[in-house]
Amino acid sequence: MVDSAHPAEPADGPNRLVGAAIKRIRTERGLTLRDLAERCGLSPGFLSLVERGINSISLTSLFALAGALEVDAVELLGAAGRRSRREYWIARHDDPDATRVVMGEREHRVLTADLPDQRIEAMITAVHPTAEPSPVTRHDGEEFCHVLRGELTFLLPDETAVLGAGDSIHFKSRIPHAIHNRGTAIAEVLWTVDRPLLRRPDGTTR
Repeated sequence: MVDSAHPAEPADGPNRLVGAAIKRIRTERGLTLRDLAERCGLSPGFLSLVERGINSISLTSLFALAGALEVDAVELLGAAGRRSRREYWIARHDDPDATRVVMGEREHRVLTADLPDQRIEAMITAVHPTAEPSPVTRHDGEEFCHVLRGELTFLLPDETAVLGAGDSIHFKSRIPHAIHNRGTAIAEVLWTVDRPLLRRPDGTTR
């Protein structure tokens, strides 16, 4: 299964760190690549490239891997940063320390901070065009997506919803869903989730 048509990052970047974490946990669980592939629905060949840091992986596939390895998705991203005890945070558009994560065809810039007992996370996400949609996924929680620029298609059980600039979708994440940028331009969206995906609940970032 091809996870993304977006070019992979160099093997010495974030992809390598994510791949190393996946391999370490898989080994600790006593699983072969084929075992893990059967559990998460990705091919052994693709997983091998991910573990070596050659291929990037989407958030949807990250959730599938986390479920197969019986860990929280954040454990696969690793920790970087420091605990914060502040009760508020102001995000500036040019903040050089903003958390940025590239996962497959998506580039996330986290807008929310690491507040104590944080319950939401908001991101500006750039979704690159791909030949195929993202893998279908489902998980706990709910999501809100507002398209700022471009067009993004949501594949849902009963509908294929095409969202343009100014359109929004709010849904329970347990509904099987996939996304697809079928155009030629990058789609930019505001994505909000009801649990930290790219930050740890204890306040550290990845």
